[in-house]
This record gives sequence, structure tokens and C-alpha cells, in this order.
Amino acid sequence: MEKYSKWRDSGTGIQPFLQPVPARTQQLGLWSAINAVKSYILGPLVAVVRFAALGATAILASATTAIGTLLVVPSIRRGWTRCTQSVLARLALFIVGFYSIDAKTISLQKGRRTSAKQGKNGAVKSGDIIIANHASYIDILYLVAKYSPVFIEIDNASTYARPISVWAALTSAARQTPALLPAKEARPLREITETARLNCLGPVVVFPENATSNGRALLQFLPMFEDAANLDEKSDLHILAFKYPFQSFSPAYSVGSQLGHLFGVCCQVYNSLVVRILEQDETPS
Repeated sequence: MEKYSKWRDSGTGIQPFLQPVPARTQQLGLWSAINAVKSYILGPLVAVVRFAALGATAILASATTAIGTLLVVPSIRRGWTRCTQSVLARLALFIVGFYSIDAKTISLQKGRRTSAKQGKNGAVKSGDIIIANHASYIDILYLVAKYSPVFIEIDNASTYARPISVWAALTSAARQTPALLPAKEARPLREITETARLNCLGPVVVFPENATSNGRALLQFLPMFEDAANLDEKSDLHILAFKYPFQSFSPAYSVGSQLGHLFGVCCQVYNSLVVRILEQDETPS
């Protein structure tokens, strides 16, 4: 796509918005024949079944959300939301082909032991801030399954933000224009995290790139954390990184039809997601 060539990095040649393609060795000979069978014969049949299952899951999610709005006690409402969203999001990931997810806590210090799970000091609480790269709408499903967080839409002009629903977060990747929020809805990040903490709404997810890329490089971050007045001292930071290894079709999504991309993901027998979480005591305050 020539129109995206202006985003090519001059040093590495990486284009952060183009759909990744498999290695050349996987496009020839036997690999090419296998991919053709999966893409044009078996894949579409599997995708149709998965789309039907995803539709049923979406209807069930809407019903559980409606029930949650009737609960008046914040702690009970949070427990209900966390339980139902986590189960349904993990079910959606399984339906799409993410049968297992490689999630691990890592350290940047050489020789230090790492663990598959965060320790007590890495517990994610309501009002904390999760910072991550954004490579696909699949990121949203993983975060919902793991944390049931609050998602925000960032205003490019002011770096203020507003909370959005899970559905809006899932579909935001398909928007091709930067977010310009109405002034009456834009709020400082501090205010959003304080509200999340007081009402037990979960951690707040910040995608500082404010756009999805193909996972080959990081985009320039918005200055969300440069103004101390925009930050809540009670909020701990948690840093995550998402990566999608693939052989035929990449689950990373940045441009094009989101529905068409989801169909391509569903055509594959299985998909892979790698999540790396930085040790809490190495995360900047």
C-alpha cells in the first residue's frame, strides 16, 4: 500500500501499519499448497462456525451487562462484572483459536529469575494504570479476560480522555481518524483513575500510541505522563507488551476491514499471543 509508505522507518525499513506477511519460504512449494487449502476450503467453514459462536457469546455478554447495571452495591457489581466479563472474553479468545496464551512476568535485569505469574507486589488494583502497546483488537479481549479494566479514548489535542465501553474499545481499532473528544467529556487521567478506584471499576488501560500498529515497531507515545497534574499518586503502573507470532495470517490488525480481518483470523485452526509483563518493582513510578 503506497499510501502508507510515508510511515516507513528510514533506518529499518519497517512500515508499522501494513499487514504482516509470512516469510518467503512459507509462500512456496508445500507451504503454499497447505495455506491454499486452509485459506479457501477448510478455513471459511471453520470461520462460519466460529462467527456463529461469537454472535451467541456477544448476546450473552449483553445480557450479563444488563443484569450488572441492576446491582447497586459497587463491590457486588464489580465482582459480577469481573466474573462474567472474564469468562466470556476468555471464551471468545478460545473460539477464535487462542487456546492457550503465553503470558509471563519478566525482568530486565540479567540473571534475575522470572515467574509465570505476578507476585503479590504485582497485584493489579482498581485505579491502577496498565500501559501497553496496541497491536490488535485481540489485546482488548485479553485485557478483559485478565483484568476487566476501564478502557479510555484519548484526545490527541489535549491528552485528556474519556472512559469507553468494551465494545467501543474493540471497534476503535477500525477508526482511521484521531480522536477529538467533546470538551465536556474530556477528563484528566487523574480524575478517571480516582473514579475507578472509588467505585471499584478496575484498572485503567492506557494505549499511549493511541493507534494500532502491526506489532513490528512502537509508534511515538502521546505525552500522557509528562504533566504531573494529570497523574494520580495512588495509581501503580503496570507495563505489558503484546506480540502475535504467526505462520500464515497475522492476528495483528492496524488497517483495512476489521470484520474481514477477524474472518481471516477465524479461518486459522489456532492463533498465538505472547504477553510479557514487566516486574512491578522495575516499573517506573
